[in-house]
Amino acid sequence: MTKEFKAEQEPRSWGDRLANKWNFSIPGLPELVEIHVQYLGQTGEHKLMARRVIERSVTRELNGHVFRVPAPEERVVISTLQRMYRHFYFRLCDMMDFAGLLQAHAIDFAELRRAADIGGIWPGVATFLALVSDYVNRYGGKAEVPHEVVAASCSANIRVQARGDFLRVPMLPAASLYGSQLLSASRHRDLRAMCRLPLLPPLAVSALVAYRLTGSDKGIW
Repeated sequence: MTKEFKAEQEPRSWGDRLANKWNFSIPGLPELVEIHVQYLGQTGEHKLMARRVIERSVTRELNGHVFRVPAPEERVVISTLQRMYRHFYFRLCDMMDFAGLLQAHAIDFAELRRAADIGGIWPGVATFLALVSDYVNRYGGKAEVPHEVVAASCSANIRVQARGDFLRVPMLPAASLYGSQLLSASRHRDLRAMCRLPLLPPLAVSALVAYRLTGSDKGIW
């Protein structure tokens, strides 16, 4: 990154170290580039799902350049981890991207279920897609998901709400999603996830306290 893109590495927080990720700022690019190495998840708990991203990657050509990108199912998994298990908000571009995948029938839902079950996040994935479908349908579009996906979501009545610059996800399902993920790790004897997931609540509390005291959670979250 530093050689090819003249990027500068940002200081790593506690959460960054747990997740085994690095952030870089690239000249001319307003947003940071976040790179996860070997693991996915808030605490780096997902090893097998990260491996699937590489194993099932596909190629896309843009302006004469060929890139390897995640398969549609892995794109859903990655965004679910980001939106339903960390930030609890969507951007409008998220809605557009995944509405496009749904409308193009690009998602293999059986494969998606297999991917999500590896990390115990199927309820989160189902809720993520149900939120996308509901949002698009409310504004006159159409982005249908199978009934079994809606049935697996946290609630049929959950909706995003526009607040500030984002589409906010209600915090109500957070505990349920976290609990089902931890339970799945225990059931599958996933020692890495079992050891790392319990670190998430104290990390979140520390970040909240730091934010209340200093106005920033930088260095923790």
